[in-house]
Amino acid sequence: MVAPERVEIPVPIPSPETCSACTLALREAVDKIPGVGGVHIDPKTSLLTAEVDTSVTGAMALTAEVERLGLEIARMVGHESWFVGGLDCPDCAKTVGVSISRIDGVLSADLNFASGVLLVEYDPQVDPRAEVVRMLAAMGYEAEVLGGAEGEAATSEQSEGSTKKRAGVGWLRAHNKDIAIVGSGLLILLGVVLEQVGAGEVVSTIAFAAAMVIGGRFVARRALVSLKTRTLDMNVLMMIAVIGAAAIGEWLEGAMVVFLFAIGGALESRSLAKTRSSIRALMDVAPETVRLLHEGEESMVPPSDVTPGQMIRVRPGERIALDGVVLEGSSAVDESPITGESVPVEKAEGDEVFAGSLCVSGLLRIEVTKLVTQTVLARVVYLVEEAQAQKAPFQRAVDRFTRFYTPIVVALAVLLATVPPIAGAALGADWGGFSEWFYRALVLLVISCPCALVISTPVAVVSAITRATKDGVLVKGGAFLELAPQIRAVAFDKTGTLTIGRPEVAEVIALNGSKSADVLHLAASIEAHSTHPLAQAVVRAADSDLEDGAAQAGPARDSVTQMRETPGRGVVAVSDKTQVLVGSATFARDEDVDIAPAENALAQMEDRGYTVLVVAADGTVEGLIGIADSVRENASEAVGELLDTRIEHAVMLTGDNERTAEAIAGASGVPEFRARLLPGEKVDAVKELQGAYGKVAMVGDGINDAPALAAADIGIAMGAAGSDTALETADVALMSDDLTALPGFFDLGRRTVANIWQNVIVSVGVKLLVLVLAVFGVATLWMAVFADTGVALLVILNGLRLMRAR
Repeated sequence: MVAPERVEIPVPIPSPETCSACTLALREAVDKIPGVGGVHIDPKTSLLTAEVDTSVTGAMALTAEVERLGLEIARMVGHESWFVGGLDCPDCAKTVGVSISRIDGVLSADLNFASGVLLVEYDPQVDPRAEVVRMLAAMGYEAEVLGGAEGEAATSEQSEGSTKKRAGVGWLRAHNKDIAIVGSGLLILLGVVLEQVGAGEVVSTIAFAAAMVIGGRFVARRALVSLKTRTLDMNVLMMIAVIGAAAIGEWLEGAMVVFLFAIGGALESRSLAKTRSSIRALMDVAPETVRLLHEGEESMVPPSDVTPGQMIRVRPGERIALDGVVLEGSSAVDESPITGESVPVEKAEGDEVFAGSLCVSGLLRIEVTKLVTQTVLARVVYLVEEAQAQKAPFQRAVDRFTRFYTPIVVALAVLLATVPPIAGAALGADWGGFSEWFYRALVLLVISCPCALVISTPVAVVSAITRATKDGVLVKGGAFLELAPQIRAVAFDKTGTLTIGRPEVAEVIALNGSKSADVLHLAASIEAHSTHPLAQAVVRAADSDLEDGAAQAGPARDSVTQMRETPGRGVVAVSDKTQVLVGSATFARDEDVDIAPAENALAQMEDRGYTVLVVAADGTVEGLIGIADSVRENASEAVGELLDTRIEHAVMLTGDNERTAEAIAGASGVPEFRARLLPGEKVDAVKELQGAYGKVAMVGDGINDAPALAAADIGIAMGAAGSDTALETADVALMSDDLTALPGFFDLGRRTVANIWQNVIVSVGVKLLVLVLAVFGVATLWMAVFADTGVALLVILNGLRLMRAR
């Protein structure tokens, strides 16, 4: 029996992140293939992993079968997404999602309140898209298809009948809520005027009743849907209050409740639309067509038709549709949608470019490296939506509170309506009639809806995440914004974080009768097989020597055998029958290399701030290579700004030697450094800082520092735009290589937490005040509506302040 082999296969379905039905079906189908077990699909990387007995099913055969199954399943499941306009509360979004999922033919439905995007998987044979649109319209929501031209045409045809008909009613549909609100207000005004001129109670009552019907029809629709899903939300409570007011003859009060509630809801949805439009704008950055080059011919195709390895052309003034590498041409490229950096970056042959970037000045020929669903832009949009949908700890606490709060207040309203009049009658006391206490109970019922409290945290978090995204900072969720003000120490990696991250050979010293060029090329012969940044610097220097004709080629790089690399320390291999070592002095000593002849030169190079590599052949030191990495221009500014706030301490963690670490730490303004640390020792250092200071953030490149990033309370990755690993592993990702965004993130976290507390205090304070007034009969229904909808609007407007630039 052959030992199971771990196999990774790209998933051939549209988007595993959102297509839960497809993903589940594919996993179950692959799990049934003979010799295959342990099937797992990672929705973020779009990779299927499995343990395969290759004696039963070969890896190539499995790949082909997975592709066949994936395409077959994708054809069997339809996917559509809509932007749902008019959402003004999380409970409403939850109710909509549940209701849509119950439609015949719908396999799954997910409505993200933060972004307003509804994702639906459906059975194409049933095709319930028209019913989805009808149900949304019935609940008073506007639906705009985001699934492409074909889906839009199909859904529009089914839901409206024809394009001509849509054109005729388009304006009315867009403004029907506004028309209803205005009509309701005019009827209330008419009723008041009729009362004043003595037209009779019946006539004015008819005007008030008409105002209630016209202004409350959308609320009534949603209330009915909520009742069907057994949800006690604000729409249900509001309709009970309105019907109750009419039942006891308070027609003007009932009409005013409907009118004020409708105005508040409209203002809330318009305010929330500001945050949603930011993410929709990010989604719309990438162009809908791309210039595909094939056999010398240029054709316009959708980005979804382009696969990695194909060539595209981008002209000046056009946006890049897909991630890729420049093969020909040069241009200034505006990468602000990805990195937040407004100054265009010069791109030339060999440089990486991202979807959504604007080609400013030149013509580029680009080799595509990623599918449209896997571009950095697509990942950012998905991660931002996912982050906005996640509940922050404060929000989860509020949700737990409201689960008890609402039923308790509803129960109190029932008791308030029944106990005092019954007890008063039994005791012969004049405590007021049933109508009076019933009115007070209705006021209490309206107050019981915790809309302002529930929305206090998500509106602040969504606004803050949107602001951060515009600044080129990707925050994975509200939890990290809440945690940011608690951070007291920040640990920095050196290479690629405080330094530029492109080390270059600065000096080569030959020993033992060797020449500098020989030392460099001997090291390059084995370093060519390593991906470490220092190894790449050695190879670049050796290649540059060859191009300039300054030296002849050293040992053949393809003759290297028995290679053994120790992460963070060095590498040993056999090159042309010679055992070659390249690494730190500590590594050389551990490998029994006598470095005594090189000690003085080693110390002098380290004093100059170089990272020094010892090059040895068969146990004898042949020379030293000094490598330097420039400190970022803004590193000292960013560290200084951090230490001027609530951050108490900063430390640099590096595997480099003490002299180099001291030089870099001094230039970047970091007060403490710890040198010669292995990856595991960096984790120990982070834990030690946590013991001394409490909450700790770690800033690194997201790849080599993954363990330390994970150990820290907040892991922050630098330059994440060019690193898939950084996007996935970090809690916070700085999309560009700009350290000055770091103080902005911590400042945003502090402002977000302060904003949440302001929202909670206002919403709870006003509720309690009106609740007490209601029990004593002072508060009116319209005051209760203000305590709910009015305060919710204030909370939203306060949260939107976080969208302003720092």
